[in-house]
Amino acid sequence: MIARAFPLFVLLILVPDCYLYVRFLQKRGRPLWCKVLWWTITAVLLFFTCWLALRPDFTPQPPTSLMIYLFVLGVFVVPKAVYALCLWLGRQFSHRHPLRKWGARIGVLFALFAAYVTIYGTFWGFGSLEVKNVDYKSTLLPESFEGYRVAVFSDIHLGSFDGMHKQTIGNLVDSINALHPDVVLFLGDIQNTRPEEIEQHIPQLSRISAPDGVYSILGNHDYSKYISGRRSEKMMSEKKTRDFQGQMGWRLLRNEHVVLHRGADSLVIAGMEGNEEWNTDHGYGRPEFALSGVEEGTFTIILAHNPKRWRKDILPNTSVPLTLSGHTHGGQVRLFGISLAAFITPESEGMYEQDGRHLYVNRGIGALIPLRFGVPGEITLFTLHHQ
Repeated sequence: MIARAFPLFVLLILVPDCYLYVRFLQKRGRPLWCKVLWWTITAVLLFFTCWLALRPDFTPQPPTSLMIYLFVLGVFVVPKAVYALCLWLGRQFSHRHPLRKWGARIGVLFALFAAYVTIYGTFWGFGSLEVKNVDYKSTLLPESFEGYRVAVFSDIHLGSFDGMHKQTIGNLVDSINALHPDVVLFLGDIQNTRPEEIEQHIPQLSRISAPDGVYSILGNHDYSKYISGRRSEKMMSEKKTRDFQGQMGWRLLRNEHVVLHRGADSLVIAGMEGNEEWNTDHGYGRPEFALSGVEEGTFTIILAHNPKRWRKDILPNTSVPLTLSGHTHGGQVRLFGISLAAFITPESEGMYEQDGRHLYVNRGIGALIPLRFGVPGEITLFTLHHQ
C-alpha cells in the first residue's frame, strides 16, 4: 500500500518539517536538543515509511504496524502539514492584508480539526452502522414480487474488525436479520488481503439468513493481487476465500446468475466477477456471461463490485434495470457535506439514473484503513414495487 504512493508519503512528512524548521527552529538561540529531536522524529517516520514500502505484500501481516503508522500520520503528520500550509498562505498574502498572524491562528484550528477527524473516525466513526430504506419501482417487476425485500451490504474488510471493533460484525448480522429480508446480497471485498481474516468471523456471518438465500460476489480485495507468492499459492488463497463463503451458506456468483421464483413468475440475481484489470487472466467481470440465458424483459438485478462497470459494461451491453455496487466506501470521510469519493468517481454513493435504468452504490461496512468520518457503514433495504 505505501509503495504505491511512496513519493507522496515522503513529501507529506518532509516538506512541512523542512518549512517549519526554517521558520521556527533554524534561528539562533534555539536549543540544540530541539533541533535534534525534530529531525529524529522526521528520520523515524521516514524510516518506517521506507520499511513499509519494502514489504512484499500490499499490507504487512499482521497489519498492526501499518495501522499505527497511519494513525500517527493522521494525528501528527497531516495536522502539521495543514498548519504549515496555512502559515505559508498567510505569509503570501501578508503584503496586502494583515493575515500573517491569522494564517498561523487558522492553521492551529484546522490542524486540531484534522487530528479530531482521525481520532473520532478511528475510535467512534468506524464501526457505526446505518440502515437506508429505498423503494424501487419497475414495470418489469412481476406483481407477485410486489413488496419484495432485498437487504444489501458491501465491503466488510474483515481484517480491520479485530480488537475494539470486533463486535461490529455481530451488530451487522443482527441488523440485517432484524430487517426480515426476502433475500440478502453482498457486493464484495469480504477481506483486506487474505482469507485468514474471514475464518474467525464465520460463526457470526453464518447467522445471516433469508428465505431466498444469501448471494455474494467477489471484490478486488478478494483476489490474490495484494499478496506475494507463487501463482499456485495465490490460487489456493483465492479458493479459500471462496470456500469460506460457501461454509457460511452464501452462494457466490462468478459471472453467473440465479433465478428466484414466485409461482410462475421469476426474478434474476446476476453477479459479476470483481477483478478490475482487463488483462487479468481470471476474475474479470463480464455481464454477457453473468446474463447468459436470461430472457429479455426479465426483471434483473446485477451485482458489480466497482460502480465504474455500470457505464463501461452494463449500460452499453445489457438492458438490466438495476445495478448494485460498492467499492467506494462513500469516500470514508465527508467534510462540510463533501465526500472525498466525489473527486474520484462520479457515482460514489446512493442512487443514479440514466434512461430509466439505475445504479445504487452502497457505502459499505468497513475499509482497509479503519477510519470513517461522516460516512457510517451502510445496510440498504430495497423494497421492490410493480409500477
